Amino acid sequence: MIGLLGLRRTDSRPALGDEQAEGVSALADRAAVALADRLLQRDVFAVVDRLVPKVEAIQRMRAMARYVGSPALTGSLDELPGDADLAQMVREALGHYWGGPRLTQSPLLRLRVVREAMQEHDGNPVNALRAILRRGIDRMRPEGERRFTAEWMLYNILELKFLEGRKVRDVAMRLAMSEADLYRKQRVAIEAVANAIAEMEREAAERAATQES
Repeated sequence: MIGLLGLRRTDSRPALGDEQAEGVSALADRAAVALADRLLQRDVFAVVDRLVPKVEAIQRMRAMARYVGSPALTGSLDELPGDADLAQMVREALGHYWGGPRLTQSPLLRLRVVREAMQEHDGNPVNALRAILRRGIDRMRPEGERRFTAEWMLYNILELKFLEGRKVRDVAMRLAMSEADLYRKQRVAIEAVANAIAEMEREAAERAATQES
């Protein structure tokens, strides 16, 4: 029982006619269908919330299988991985931005730019990687005061979702978009961060080459 719909009639008013009764019945049926749809949607979202961690776990296992035995785990990343692999590494590291194996064991720790940043973070590679991720996000930040406009959309997604650690539903509500749309835009934002980190890595390689020459 969700609610009760009733009609109050006084003696001074005549009873509903057949046409009016049919109209009231039709409205009641529509209300019942709308409520049933709402309950169904709630159950679907609950199932999705339970599935998301499992899907992420499967993706982590697939990523680990790609990296086993590769230079990403056994040596330095002297050559950047492909765009898709790099974006996956960035996504996983951001997912554990405030701590977790996807950050502390990330192949991104082997990046030259991360090794450079260790000098600013007391030789701590994890803090250095966290700083590089933040620097990549900051490169996407538009100039001026922070706003919640289309221009700021990708930056706001990264800021709210990863740096502030808010839940997907909260971020979607804050940015006035559906969760499905948020996931699509989040993928674009992560790819942009990966591109920014790739550019930083190339800049670090150029600095190293200049120093050697």
